[in-house]
Amino acid sequence: MSYIVNWKKESKVNRINKIFLFILSPFFSLLYSLKSINTKSSFVVVFLFSICFGMAFTVSNIRDFNNKNDAVSYRADFEMYCLTDGTEFQRGFNDFISFKGENKDYYFDTVAFYVSRITNNYHVMFFVFSIVFAFFQLKSLKYLVLNNNFRISLFCILLVYLFAWNQIVNINGMRFWTAAWIGVYCIFKIFYENKSKNFLLALITPFIHGSFWIFLVMLVVAKFLSKYEKIWIILFIMSIIVSNILLELAQSYSGFIPSFIENEFRHYTDAMYVKQTFDTAGTGLWWVDKVFETLRKLYINALIIILIINRRNILLDINDIRLYRFMLVYTTFSNFGMSIPSFGNRFIILSYSIIAFLWLTSFKGLKYNWIIYLFPIAFFMSIYHQINLYNLVTDVYFYISSPLILIPEYLF
Repeated sequence: MSYIVNWKKESKVNRINKIFLFILSPFFSLLYSLKSINTKSSFVVVFLFSICFGMAFTVSNIRDFNNKNDAVSYRADFEMYCLTDGTEFQRGFNDFISFKGENKDYYFDTVAFYVSRITNNYHVMFFVFSIVFAFFQLKSLKYLVLNNNFRISLFCILLVYLFAWNQIVNINGMRFWTAAWIGVYCIFKIFYENKSKNFLLALITPFIHGSFWIFLVMLVVAKFLSKYEKIWIILFIMSIIVSNILLELAQSYSGFIPSFIENEFRHYTDAMYVKQTFDTAGTGLWWVDKVFETLRKLYINALIIILIINRRNILLDINDIRLYRFMLVYTTFSNFGMSIPSFGNRFIILSYSIIAFLWLTSFKGLKYNWIIYLFPIAFFMSIYHQINLYNLVTDVYFYISSPLILIPEYLF
């Protein structure tokens, strides 16, 4: 049986080392903290590193061929707010709560507007974004590292990487990815701890990103129908095989979608948008990305299938059972939507945390270790792009500098 334990105790020397290294460089302290990631001080270091990263997050305010990141638009919109009074913000908020207008969520606008009342420094805005992001990321990660099966080993560190694949660099597109961590936290609360009142917390996710109305539907379906495990296993297998059909159905029946999310739904299923998203020819070795994208999907589905085959290990614990059944429902929905850009490909990433946790509790770090060791290979190009994104929004200076230098430079 798996259960959550207290923070691992550590020596005073270890804590002092982390403090010293953090003053020298938050990044050095982060690396040092990985060897004791299941201690409270390490979580403090990760949180502080994350908000330092948000503070130093740097992008242009002009979106062009070389600057396609969402964060470029966030900065430009923030700087527009700096030049306006509250009238436009209030009008937009009124349209949002009445399900009118173009904005299907209002988290960015709310943070951007109120920060713009204080400063015109966009680094402060990303600093605020990073606080919310890191808070829910670490609240979720506690379930993995404080599990009694967790040990400091290469195997468990790889599970941490899989669990926390949605990293702080994703404040680049923070609306979806912040909502994703709140969603993961709610999943553990609702299905692992069986605390249904956290549906109330889940209700704020569409405020952060409009697509999370779909997430709420998945939560409700899983809550009431996940007990039909055998049916969901069949549907999951079907979802792997026939997911490409969904795009055509979605385009044909989009008229039945509720009006307040119809525009966003039409945008993500639009034929031209699909073509632009998936057609990467002409970008060099585009086929390498295609191969590794397919390999990544196959790898995740293989992990799920192995969990299904070995579900007797999971069925020993009622908490794990609820989480496992939720995973079946959720990944089935995500697989069916995999051919819709910005739906299946993004929503499936929330399941990485659930898969990593169930893998730890089911096999206790002893069985199928070799499959987890293949994770960096299956995700090779994804890791490569992730590192490139870090390089794009920060420079080497950030990783070797003291916060005593970084704070005055970026915040003042």
